[in-house]
Amino acid sequence: MSSATEDRSIRFHQYHLADMGRIRTRKVCEIDGETLSQEEIGKGYELTKDQLVPVTNEELDQMPLPTARAIEIVAFVDRESIDPVRIADSYYLSAAGAVATKPYVLLRRALERNSKAAIAKFAWHNAWACSASATTPSSCTP
Repeated sequence: MSSATEDRSIRFHQYHLADMGRIRTRKVCEIDGETLSQEEIGKGYELTKDQLVPVTNEELDQMPLPTARAIEIVAFVDRESIDPVRIADSYYLSAAGAVATKPYVLLRRALERNSKAAIAKFAWHNAWACSASATTPSSCTP
């Protein structure tokens, strides 16, 4: 998957009106008030308000997501029904290897022929993602 858009939005910074100093976001422990570095911060899953289960990056990397090397098509919709303004980031989807090329090309041609988009879910950065997949420029496809 490769990026199909470039973010050209203007970003503003917050600053102190009195001396123009940048305002920074600090990560502070709610128990002892200590400001923490990124190395001191972990991840955890909240079972209850008072019970947290720590989870390491290594554990997350070892978790097999069902769609780690595949996409699951959950629906087909008319291409015109998707409002491009509501899409935050766009990427080109392409086949990864010879085995995936034939089904990918068949899907792409079917979408083109029927003016449809595929709504799919897949693994993206150790999490689930949802996507609307329409046809891509021929230079980006096998």
